[in-house]
Amino acid sequence: MQAAITRLVAISGTALLIAATAAIGQVPPPPASPEAADIASCLCLKQEVDALGADKSSRQRELDEIRAELERIGAQLEAERARMDVNNPESVARFRQMLGRRDELFQRSSGDVVAAVAGTTERYNARVNEYNSRCASRPRDPRLVAQVQATLSCR
Repeated sequence: MQAAITRLVAISGTALLIAATAAIGQVPPPPASPEAADIASCLCLKQEVDALGADKSSRQRELDEIRAELERIGAQLEAERARMDVNNPESVARFRQMLGRRDELFQRSSGDVVAAVAGTTERYNARVNEYNSRCASRPRDPRLVAQVQATLSCR
């Protein structure tokens, strides 16, 4: 009698689980194959490469803008130096202000910004090399790639 009750509870629980799953329209995903896990890993690595590439481009643009502004200020300083009246305190003050701005830009263009570009570029290149060695030019089942991509969750 006890065994019959236990079986009845187990069957009822299983039936309830199946009914609940069917009611929500969800079917549990099949267990992942090693190939599916490898595809997921490569897709996540590609996302990381893309994000690092965008970050690298953004940082490089920032550095390029600083360097372009540094060039503009350098040209302005040369022009100002040629026409500056050293006996006019306002003219000297304006020139010194431009020198200060140029020095600030020079520090940024050769300090933290350059280090950030170099670090981002290094991380990007390492990930691209990893992606190329592990994932690029490998034949994949397009249907499996689509299935993995549909449920992809990268950390």
